[in-house]
Amino acid sequence: MKTLKFFLIIAIFYSCNKEDEYSGSFDINGKVKYDNGISANNSQIYLNNEFKTTTNSEGDFAINEVNAGKYTLKATSSDSSNGYSEVIVEIDLKDDDLNLGSLLLPVPVKLLEPTDVTSHSIKLIWNKCNASDFREYKIYIHNSSALDENTGTLLHITTSVNDTILSVNEGDFWWGGSTLTPNTTYYFRVFVVNSYGRMSGSNIIKVKTSLWDNADKFTSNYNIKLQVSFAAQGDLTGIAWDGYYFWMLYFEELGGYYDNNRVTLVKYDLEQGTTLDTIIFDDSNYFPAGITWDGTNIWISFETYIQSVDIENETLDKKYYAGESTVDLAWDNENLLLLDVWNKVTFINPKNGIITQQFDTPFKVIGYSGEKGITYRDGEIWIINNWHDEICILDRTGNHIGVAEVDFLQEGMTANGHRMPMCFMDEKLVIAFDSQVRIYSIEKKE
Repeated sequence: MKTLKFFLIIAIFYSCNKEDEYSGSFDINGKVKYDNGISANNSQIYLNNEFKTTTNSEGDFAINEVNAGKYTLKATSSDSSNGYSEVIVEIDLKDDDLNLGSLLLPVPVKLLEPTDVTSHSIKLIWNKCNASDFREYKIYIHNSSALDENTGTLLHITTSVNDTILSVNEGDFWWGGSTLTPNTTYYFRVFVVNSYGRMSGSNIIKVKTSLWDNADKFTSNYNIKLQVSFAAQGDLTGIAWDGYYFWMLYFEELGGYYDNNRVTLVKYDLEQGTTLDTIIFDDSNYFPAGITWDGTNIWISFETYIQSVDIENETLDKKYYAGESTVDLAWDNENLLLLDVWNKVTFINPKNGIITQQFDTPFKVIGYSGEKGITYRDGEIWIINNWHDEICILDRTGNHIGVAEVDFLQEGMTANGHRMPMCFMDEKLVIAFDSQVRIYSIEKKE
């Protein structure tokens, strides 16, 4: 019995000593600096993930009257230009106040402004991490500035501290069914990780892919300004200028799909505001889409084939099968130019119907489809698209040489299903939309 009492006394004594070891409250002091020696003012100090205080202008901090015990102390620093950095220490607070000395934050890596940005690629560069316990870089992308490891899409991981360049290309990532696309804004960030987890996060940079890769080489950029507009007799599917008068194409669907439809060609005097001639064709069940004047004849596209018009006899004449889903026609003084909805231009010899050339429009490169109108002047092919607020200008071989800005998107003029046939009226651009004809002046940008 005496032996039992002896051990009980020993146990109680040990327990009391254990409680005395973590009794009382103490102060914690320290200084937070970056590992390059610069004081980290306004850093946040946490104990067991509970915010306690911030450092002063010299990087010093104090936490007073902390109960004795074991704690995880974390110091963090964050701003929009320098990024995020943290350091974690385990402390055992007992017996006396604790001075931690200097806590060293790793200097966050900094993403530099990319110098190599195209419509489908971005080259990222950041400075090297100098932390001795570096493990890896993790690079993230997002579509907003709310970018961290949870919201971003992981692009790349590298364990080489010297690997500080990353080329991001179309197809390298996917979210929401999308990848790197032209004329789109993206946000990037680099996180540095050590064996215990994240040490720091870089600044967030905003990068917009270019719309056209060769824009710096454009030689034909224009501003267009609305001069006048007038109402046509109905919804237009084609418009042409013969040097004196407009030719306007109208379409009326009669009966079902296999029934003949009415196609009306009108010669119009803009100056007098009067109709000079009307030609009606009732022998087509195809939808007419676009007309052009070749200096002698009017040509009409019926989507899968084109026909010339014998104006004197008021009949359809030559017929060539060419193109696919043609939306508009133009004339380059040698060939008929057919624009189709699939981003392609086809050149047709009007004497024999032979295809002499084909090329894709620039809209295909940037992921837009829905071409609406084409016209030609002085070595320039002008093409307008359903969704884009610039007219693309090409040379006769398909090289993209310039743009002209338009305001149709802001006015809702490019709704689905509508065509925008075009032509030049001397030095002015003409665009038809439904029953409205707009005439624009053209000014070349310097």
